[in-house]
Amino acid sequence: MADRAATCAGCGCGCDDIEVAVGAEALERVTGTCPLGDAWFAERTADPPPAARVDGREVDVAEAVDVAAAILSEARFPLVCGLTATDCEGQRAAVALAEAIGAVIDPVGPTDAGAAAAAAQAFGLSTATFGDVRDRAEVAVAWRADPATTHPRLLPRLRLDRAGRAAGAHPARTLVVIDAERTETAEEADVFIALPPERDFEALWALRALVRDIPIDRDPTAGLPLDAFGELAGRLRACSYGAMLYGSGLAATADGYVNVLGLLALVRDLAVTAHVVALPLRGDGNARGAEDVLAWQTGYPSAVSFARGHPRAQPGEFSAVDVLERGDADAALIVGFDALGQLPPRAADHVRRIPTIVVGPGATETAAVARVAFGTAASGVYREATVHRMDGVPVPLQAPLTSSRAGDRDVLAAIAARIAGEEGS
Repeated sequence: MADRAATCAGCGCGCDDIEVAVGAEALERVTGTCPLGDAWFAERTADPPPAARVDGREVDVAEAVDVAAAILSEARFPLVCGLTATDCEGQRAAVALAEAIGAVIDPVGPTDAGAAAAAAQAFGLSTATFGDVRDRAEVAVAWRADPATTHPRLLPRLRLDRAGRAAGAHPARTLVVIDAERTETAEEADVFIALPPERDFEALWALRALVRDIPIDRDPTAGLPLDAFGELAGRLRACSYGAMLYGSGLAATADGYVNVLGLLALVRDLAVTAHVVALPLRGDGNARGAEDVLAWQTGYPSAVSFARGHPRAQPGEFSAVDVLERGDADAALIVGFDALGQLPPRAADHVRRIPTIVVGPGATETAAVARVAFGTAASGVYREATVHRMDGVPVPLQAPLTSSRAGDRDVLAAIAARIAGEEGS
């Protein structure tokens, strides 16, 4: 039995200090993971689904590629979605395929509505790496985020847990949590501010006014904890380095776009007196990579259409959920994502009505009913690849085991090549 280095992509932390013990071509032991990491490795080493299926029957991969290529070539409004749980190489292949077939492509995960990426592109983003926050932050605000639950290793890694704040480079650093109710992270915090989620927008604008010493009309802000926000404004203005950590609870709502715009505007306002950064906390292992790859390849981080032969982006119109709920898509390529288990009911119902192609290593509900399903070799276990941590740092995935199966990138490239061959003949 040999010990090898590994990287976990069970959440956006991208922990690269994991050790695995390999014996008899299996992972005998995994060390250094949290419960999310344990589940991630368990899912990727479980008994795999068939390498290729068409209409529920097992076929060889070449036949499945032919059927998938035919479905996508014949579609008038194909959709490519998922992407947040596959590697950057697979994401790049998905973008190339979407461009080739004139599809709409959108990263979508269980809690991602694209608001954070769209707001960051519209307004600009002052961000930082984990190391910057760990070594420099004097004040950290977790707004509608509970990293103690969603990213169990993040607070200790950033020295924002109680032990880390006491022993870190800045023993006087403060952790503030803003949420609807006390969470596990709030139990670790110095300050907890209770705030209903429907009042995020008002609260952010009130905090901006407090930071800028603008008088606030008390009537429209009735019910907001203005005294607590006044203290927070003072802490942020007085610090030399602050960090705003915001979760999907702020972004994945009907007002998510303007909420994130408000938070980014607050960060800009604070730049007059302090260096403050904003870091969105992503749940899926490579959600940040999906946005980065899409922006690199198309100029936009989400909701991109190639229908006119060039990339156009319009969140809402071209977002995967909206495209499916309107019934626009007549075929879907779903990569590394269990659409039926995680999409809203109306969008999931439309997925059931159209021919779908699923690419991924897991045996999901969506793969079970797909017209074509590919069971691929999981990156991070059987394939070397790259993911982006949620702070934007690329992290290599190791491959402690081997597999003869194709990876996500290989399958997507084969479908694209088959379509190109059909068009050239």
